[in-house]
Amino acid sequence: MEFRTTSRKDNHIVLSVKEDVSSRTSPWFEYLRFVHQSILETSLSDVDISASFLGHAVEAPIVISGMTGGTDLAKAINESLARLAQKFKIPIGVGSQRAALEDRSLARTFSVVRENAPDVPVIANIGQSQVAAGVSREEILYLVEMIQADAIAVHINPLQEVLQPEGEPDFRDFVRKLGEFVKESPVPVIIKQTGEGLSRESASKLRGIGIEGIDVGGAGGTSFAVIEGLRSRFYGRDLLEKVASTFADWGVPTAASILEVREIFPDKLLIATGGIRSGVDAAKALRLGADFAGIARPILKELYEGGLSRAEKYLEQVIKELRVTLFLTGSSNLNELRSAPIVIFGDLLHWVKQRGLRVPGWEYGGV
Repeated sequence: MEFRTTSRKDNHIVLSVKEDVSSRTSPWFEYLRFVHQSILETSLSDVDISASFLGHAVEAPIVISGMTGGTDLAKAINESLARLAQKFKIPIGVGSQRAALEDRSLARTFSVVRENAPDVPVIANIGQSQVAAGVSREEILYLVEMIQADAIAVHINPLQEVLQPEGEPDFRDFVRKLGEFVKESPVPVIIKQTGEGLSRESASKLRGIGIEGIDVGGAGGTSFAVIEGLRSRFYGRDLLEKVASTFADWGVPTAASILEVREIFPDKLLIATGGIRSGVDAAKALRLGADFAGIARPILKELYEGGLSRAEKYLEQVIKELRVTLFLTGSSNLNELRSAPIVIFGDLLHWVKQRGLRVPGWEYGGV
């Protein structure tokens, strides 16, 4: 049976909106609580959540994470997502552009993003497998020019590659090839995990390469183990389906991954994607050390179930919740939020203690 890149993309979209493809673990944000502040001396209208994304001013620390491209369905989705990004003046990524490298007639399914989001940062995307195999300078330039990208993400997805019927789990010489990719790229390079999270050990291997950002893509959001398990069931691949089920809770939960990566890269752009479903989740990610919170599947589901207007209302709600969280913690801006009093407990506390991680502005037993 032939497995085409374009059909795989549509599989992912349909399964994401029709099935429960969440990780069988949580992102662990439930193990962090803000200490509510009742005596305030500010106004909600004065709360500033504006941010800078690789030097580009944006109105909120929210990223519409790269999801799709390469098919007619994906083109329609990307157009709507871009309109959302433009409306809220927030960054947006596209899904893997591999399909457009294989068939350049598909470039339109990606370029529609820049056409509908002319004033916000746009992030290109290519996979770890393609980088390991070698991406030429001409191809890198094509990926960037296709969407007039402000940055390019290299997505890291070893578990998904292992579980895909058509996967390419061969990453030999990846770190060296990534270094070459960074040197050839005309825009900043972001490493983007896709649902398994990044550990301190993995982040350490990225030192000195020249990357400008990391998206931790932690466990607790969409699980590509679950998605690929469902695809294997459809294609009659019983063994892969069973293996995928075993790994449905695999990975470093997002809250823990933020701390793991921030320890290695204290000053790089850090995006927290994976299980961000509300403005409070976003605030917790920022408090742990992220600069931006990325959201993908929740927006896609709202778009599918209620169209652009419903997706707009969802993003409006998330941004309102983030602003209210700052207000109720006595924070007037994002910098102040990063030192707001918090309590950490449960699995996240155990992870912090066993891994010897530092939580900014927090010590076990009190601030």
